[in-house]
Amino acid sequence: MKNNLPQKFKEDLKCSSKNILLIFIILAIPLFSFAQSRQVEGVITDESGEGIPGATILLKGTDIGTASDIDGNFTLDVPNSQSVLVFSSIGFRSVEVPVENKNRIDITLSAELSSLEEVIVVGYGTTKKDNLTGAINEIGEKAIEGKPVTNAYQALQGESPGLVIQQGTSEPGSMPQINIRGLSTMSGNTPLIVIDGVIGSLNNVNPNDIESVSVLKDAASAAIYGSRAANGVILVTTKAGKEGKPKFTYSGQVGIQQPTNFPKIADSWEYATMRNEALVNSRMAPAFSPEQILDFKENGPNVSHYEALFKDQAIQSNHNLSVSGSQDGLNYMMSVGYMDQESLFRGPDYGHQRYNFRINLDKQVNEKIKIGGRVSYARNNIKSHAWWTEWLIEPSVRMPPIYNIVDANGNYTLSSGSNGNPLAQLEQGGARNSQNDEALGNVSIEYEPIQNLLIKGVMGGNITSNLTQEFRRAIEYAYPGGGNNQNSVSNQYNRSIYLNPYLTASYSKNLSDKHDFDFMLGASSESFRTDFFGVAGLDVPGNEYGVIDNVSELQQSETYGSGHEWAIQSFFGRVNYRFQDKYLLEGNLRLDGSSRFSSENRWGIFPSVSAGWILSKEDFFAPIEEIVSFAKIRASWGQLGNQDIGDLYGHQSLVNIQSNVYAFGGVPVPGSYYSVSNPFRTWETSTMANLGLDLAFLDRKLSVGFDVFDNLTENILLQLPVPAAYGLGQPIQNAGVVRNRGWEVSVDYRISTGSVNHGINMNLSDSWNEVVDLRGREFINGTDVQTILREGFPMNSYFALRSDGYFNSHEEIANSATPIFATSVQPGDLKYVDRNNDGQIDYENDRFVLGNSFPRYTFGFTYSAAFKGFDFSIFIQGVGERHQWIRGEIVEAFHNNNEGPVFERHLDRWTPNNHDALYPRLTVGTESVNNAARSDFYIFDARYLRVKNVQLGYTIPTTLMSHVGLSQARIYLTGLNLLTFSPMDIGVDPESFGGAANNGRVYPVSRVFSMGLDVNF
Repeated sequence: MKNNLPQKFKEDLKCSSKNILLIFIILAIPLFSFAQSRQVEGVITDESGEGIPGATILLKGTDIGTASDIDGNFTLDVPNSQSVLVFSSIGFRSVEVPVENKNRIDITLSAELSSLEEVIVVGYGTTKKDNLTGAINEIGEKAIEGKPVTNAYQALQGESPGLVIQQGTSEPGSMPQINIRGLSTMSGNTPLIVIDGVIGSLNNVNPNDIESVSVLKDAASAAIYGSRAANGVILVTTKAGKEGKPKFTYSGQVGIQQPTNFPKIADSWEYATMRNEALVNSRMAPAFSPEQILDFKENGPNVSHYEALFKDQAIQSNHNLSVSGSQDGLNYMMSVGYMDQESLFRGPDYGHQRYNFRINLDKQVNEKIKIGGRVSYARNNIKSHAWWTEWLIEPSVRMPPIYNIVDANGNYTLSSGSNGNPLAQLEQGGARNSQNDEALGNVSIEYEPIQNLLIKGVMGGNITSNLTQEFRRAIEYAYPGGGNNQNSVSNQYNRSIYLNPYLTASYSKNLSDKHDFDFMLGASSESFRTDFFGVAGLDVPGNEYGVIDNVSELQQSETYGSGHEWAIQSFFGRVNYRFQDKYLLEGNLRLDGSSRFSSENRWGIFPSVSAGWILSKEDFFAPIEEIVSFAKIRASWGQLGNQDIGDLYGHQSLVNIQSNVYAFGGVPVPGSYYSVSNPFRTWETSTMANLGLDLAFLDRKLSVGFDVFDNLTENILLQLPVPAAYGLGQPIQNAGVVRNRGWEVSVDYRISTGSVNHGINMNLSDSWNEVVDLRGREFINGTDVQTILREGFPMNSYFALRSDGYFNSHEEIANSATPIFATSVQPGDLKYVDRNNDGQIDYENDRFVLGNSFPRYTFGFTYSAAFKGFDFSIFIQGVGERHQWIRGEIVEAFHNNNEGPVFERHLDRWTPNNHDALYPRLTVGTESVNNAARSDFYIFDARYLRVKNVQLGYTIPTTLMSHVGLSQARIYLTGLNLLTFSPMDIGVDPESFGGAANNGRVYPVSRVFSMGLDVNF
């Protein structure tokens, strides 16, 4: 049951407009004025003498300040002559000026030499951005702030080239799919997520706690993580305190979700007309009379059973409070957060609530010793219906619009031969409650025995606990033949613990002011254990109190338990060399030993080397330095490993015990047998090469980055067929080779025009893979939607017949190849390409490799502007090439001989007078076999452009806020997933992925409108 906090926010939303207006008025009215103080005025200009609008002037050590006007003028009250003012503006270097006895201070700000001088987080340390030789992109907190997202993954989508995040559903508690630089292996392509040095999940991180995210994409940047980094690494750094008195921050959003991408149903009379046509085309009698069709046209009903499962809108809110600061060597940040996402499904209180708590502490004990700690806790409560989402959507989409969902007496109907009603299952069918907890943290100690030598020890880890309780209630239907008449209870529990202690020693040395060396050595240990069990039972008397103790019958097949563990031991090192800060060299080496391999094959060595040349520091670059401010070439090579296979113990034979293995005299008896094993299996190895170019123009206001990469993964672990005489199944072998290549480009531009500051950020990337070697074998997977692994083609490519228009006459049919699997082919049916020219169409010989679902040409574009306290930003994200194979009732008229569905798109069907139609002739039953064949007719162009986020905000002047004890207040409106442009207009979101998406049976992607408030005090 939900606690009172979410309910309170729901009640508050009813008067949210009044409340926010009241807050705005309170913030805008000065309640008291400061005591007597010195007034300082002046003007802030750039090096050309132009005034800088919107520059920030802060009293050092406080949050008291103001901003310059359109001409760069400012006025600020300071408490005394000992005060120090800090002047700053985007794109300029900050300057500190003591007030002393001045009443006027005019200041000139110099252009920031480079954002490349920023410090960026890398594996087990930090480095200056201009010293990077690997492929790393950093995403700052500005890219995350204000987005009405429910997890941090969503906030990162489209923000970095090569980082592919697919949010195919907005169902509460759902997880996006994340990938870096495409697909390189068949054993999992998910990157490693490291949060403040501890491996974890971004799903449980409060987005408001994130300070920066570093995306490590090539071997040079990721090799320090060795076997864990073959799919890239994402390093998340949470916020820390800043020097000065405690700073309290509140940020909150309240918004409305709306479902999108419903298929457009045909009206009842159109449905009846097409149903008759399909029956006649299939040599059957029509079902509806002209009088019935006329009645449908005049009176309906026009019921979308699919849309009826969803509410028109649902509430979503986020609230976060933090305190941070740094004083006397103690740096601290503490935060609490609450997120509430109501489900759009109709029913009793479905949704997802997340509670976050975090403490970050660092203490400089003395000049040699520093201690620190990071502790975070997340609780996720997810309440959903007791069924499966695709089970609810499938029958609802199949229902014709002529049937009501609830009759005149309020009873749930059973229509079209169904024995259940999805709306009844939502509203009366019980619930599934999940309580998921994660505690993540580390403690560290740093010791500097001599200058430039730093020894650091860290003990980190996380603990997760996941409890799911499901009570599926029996439903009583007023109509005969109704199912769902037996209730059931199931409980599942999973607990895992991960520990990762590590020790590093780093040393820096400069020789002759020309040679800079950085050394790092380290050792790490990882261990993981998880335990899982489940139990289920049937028939709770009275249909109430759904706990296991009340069931009448336990289900033996649904009572189980398991546990497993693995470990990795590692040693690693890194050396950096810089000559005159323009010639850069870095080397990494890591040794990993994994419990997933036998002792003879356990250890893997993963090296990398990278180099950089800053051309802009050479003398020959001087003639063009006014145009090209910075130029650097980067190159890297390295090897990474992968051991992420589901089979943890396949290197050794295990004894399996089962109750019914043998039969003696017709009586089953227990027995045991050995499992299949392969003691010779070892690491997958990815060999990566990267070439990069970084450029900056116009005094570094414009930055451009470009990378190309080539990744060859060998010894891929997979199961190859074995002779039946082997008798033990298919062991996992090192048997595959895949090549993955691509490129990335990013552009960042900052400019001021008059009093408006503009920012433009763009990124575009592409990757494509090819199966190089499968030892001459190929693998076809799937049923309705089939994919193939074949040498020379991308992984998991679609494998289907190729359509070639329609048959328009019997003569054309007689002169063409027709399918051997269809008993009837008529004019208006799909025609297929005879690949092997044998005069017939069959799946064995006539299928083609026809694209795949992995996105290519992924892009993101952000434009932002600031003017006198107002700020605006628009973020556009999308995919330039993608294919999605959709089968089933969402695209096929009268799928599987059902009464429905038909949609508006089916109105444009083939008839003797409409040969250039969108859809073939309408048929039912066996007459539909030809048109329902597995072909590219159902493979859709799923590229898209999405207006992902738009924000409009206003920051109330600091001079007003200071009178009420606030340093800053910003109110804003924001929208998520506002518009989507795609040629795939069939009622399925073009970003959807996974098995259920192949049938369109997915919870829709939501559009969100939110109002937010940020306050510092």
